[in-house]
Amino acid sequence: MNRLLRRKIRRYIFAVIMFIIAGYITVFIKDTIDAKNPEVSLPIIEVTSGYTAVPYVPRAGYDWNFGLKSVAAPFLSSIDVPLIAYDALPNTPILVSFTSPAEQITIYQGVGNTYEGKVFASEFEEMRYGTNTPAEEGVYVYKVDAKFSRGTIVHYFALNVKAPHNIV
Repeated sequence: MNRLLRRKIRRYIFAVIMFIIAGYITVFIKDTIDAKNPEVSLPIIEVTSGYTAVPYVPRAGYDWNFGLKSVAAPFLSSIDVPLIAYDALPNTPILVSFTSPAEQITIYQGVGNTYEGKVFASEFEEMRYGTNTPAEEGVYVYKVDAKFSRGTIVHYFALNVKAPHNIV
């Protein structure tokens, strides 16, 4: 090979290496910024029950890995999270999705109790055979445990299951 061709190949290899290094530096800077304000950079949950979107699904804790730094917020129980029971129809599918793909989503259901204006559930049972609202009317609290490649997030929401003639 002549000298000019070797010099061009070296320059191309150097340019590729510099692009790879720039990519790693960019990811490192983004992870550092995200770790300083994790509430903004975590995946956002979307929950619907039938045709009804649940507008407020509070986060109850997370454990998230931002590259070199892990950030955790304590996992709260349903009594510690302010819940609003949204109206839903019986036997309606509950769909849960996130803005980032989750590796595993586990939904737990508990019978809702009310204490001093707060809706909560003391016991939860995993929904293994489908994610429909119950046939019986009442308030039900749901716990969503989502596992991602970077960590775990827990959310709670409540549904007030009513027959169609009882929904206002």
